[in-house]
Amino acid sequence: MLRSFAFLFLLPFSAQAIELKMPIGLVESHQVEQGLATLNVPTGVWNGAEVPSIALTGQATTTTFHSNEIRKPEVVAAAVWPQLEAQGYDLALHCADQTCGGYDFRFSLPVLPPPQMFVDLGDYVFLSGMKTDGEGLWVLISRSLSQTHVQITHLRPSRAPVPALPEALPTHAGGALEADLNTSGRHVLADLTFDAGSARLDKENFASLQALGAYLTRHSDQSIALIGHTDSSGSHQANLDLSKQRAEAVRSMLLRQFPEISLTRVGCEGIGYFAPLASNATAEGREINRRVEVILVPTAP
Repeated sequence: MLRSFAFLFLLPFSAQAIELKMPIGLVESHQVEQGLATLNVPTGVWNGAEVPSIALTGQATTTTFHSNEIRKPEVVAAAVWPQLEAQGYDLALHCADQTCGGYDFRFSLPVLPPPQMFVDLGDYVFLSGMKTDGEGLWVLISRSLSQTHVQITHLRPSRAPVPALPEALPTHAGGALEADLNTSGRHVLADLTFDAGSARLDKENFASLQALGAYLTRHSDQSIALIGHTDSSGSHQANLDLSKQRAEAVRSMLLRQFPEISLTRVGCEGIGYFAPLASNATAEGREINRRVEVILVPTAP
């Protein structure tokens, strides 16, 4: 449990939707924005093979701070986290250096290189948080080189228009898919339908997958990720598992119908109910939220 430290003086900081008062002495040193990015938000410590994470897609902002005053990372964390909690973030992970996983955990994170950020592998604190609307962030705090360093990486989900649910996609489905991928880097495969509570596709042919296969055939150097989503019914873990299973089912059908597309070009992730397009309070909204999207990703070297 994070403790409060009343003696810290705080200075205001804002980046996109985050409003924070940073401990005095910590000044913003660098900021990077990405219009469309995928952010892995750690939810567990290094388990010997990986860092359990939730992948979020949207607009990412990374901001670093430094201070020539040495402050304990836990003291900075105790000043920052209550502010994030008050803004609606649920704590996903709070750990320190060796309990996080030391070297392996730190190097699983996209930390900005020096001089923007320095990390002492034996003296850092990590926090991550999520909102139910798909917004997430992580905070890394470290003492290094007689200074205090902080990196905050924050992702806001893209607010795309809610798609209609057509009985069948029109004949220009391929044009709509390519236009979306070229402009926003993402497209909802809106005609996909699954058996209730299942990852099994209930048909053998979908116009959106034909359009996606044709797109990948034409753009042979482009890789994608299929992102599964659910509504908010059921448990968090069950929805995470189901959403990834649905993305994997879509990949299996796509590669079966287009064997010329390499498996290495099609990734799969599931983010459960963390990125709704509509309200889960209605049956119509829940139906819209149960979906698989395709996003463009850099081609693996």
